[in-house]
Amino acid sequence: MVERVGLGNVNDRLLRAVENNRSETVASLAKIASGNRLTGAGEDPSASSISAQLRSEIQALSQAVRNTEAGANFVNTAEGGLATISDLVARGRELAVQAANGTLGDAQRQSLNQEFTAIRGEIDRTVNSLEFNGQPLLNGNLGADSPNQVNVQVGTGGGPEDQVNLNVIENAGTQALGIATAGISTVEGALQAFATLGDAADQINATRGRVGAMGARLSVAVNALGSRIENLSAAESQLAGTDIAREVSNLQLSQVRTQASLQALAAQNRQNLRIPGRLLDIQG
Repeated sequence: MVERVGLGNVNDRLLRAVENNRSETVASLAKIASGNRLTGAGEDPSASSISAQLRSEIQALSQAVRNTEAGANFVNTAEGGLATISDLVARGRELAVQAANGTLGDAQRQSLNQEFTAIRGEIDRTVNSLEFNGQPLLNGNLGADSPNQVNVQVGTGGGPEDQVNLNVIENAGTQALGIATAGISTVEGALQAFATLGDAADQINATRGRVGAMGARLSVAVNALGSRIENLSAAESQLAGTDIAREVSNLQLSQVRTQASLQALAAQNRQNLRIPGRLLDIQG
């Protein structure tokens, strides 16, 4: 009976060794597959906590990048509309110069004025229809003094340094540009319209300049956020990343140990089978 208990203890030790080695193999495989050495909360509590904080910050910064890119799309959409209006104003000036020519007759000026009127209508149509996610862009809703202030969250804090204000787009309608009643059906009207359209062109160009500067600022913000994410990712990888060469070595060692433990267990089991025959003096 004493010998049987002793043999049982040997088997138990061998089984524990097999299980421990198997667990080490599974752990190494998990680290190699995931690239993360912190596969369990107890692996390295301090490193796990810091790694979790870094990952959280990276996720927040990644959302800030998406916010900033959406802001850039917002601004680019407005720039497209302003470019269209700028072209229309330029065409209006061209028609005004043509209508001011004294060699034209009244019928010809009336024809030019019809196109000029259509241009004014197209400017207002563009202003009233251009939106981004339901937000009007060119009707003054995004002017500097507008009660509708639109901010892009470009950081992970709550301060003004983490936001960029997009209210740089003044009203681009014909009323705001001073050309709502302009006409070129007469020489005098054409000359007056030409001067007024020059002022309108200056206003549009000034707005386009502010919008362009905003686009450049958002582009810089995206690049800065990308650098922060890259640096934090490198830090998190260094802290939690798997040393592949080391883990492959550990995997191979645990596999060798597992095989050795299994062989020892098999040998012990064969020996156990011969013990009852020996006790009864039976030759095996």
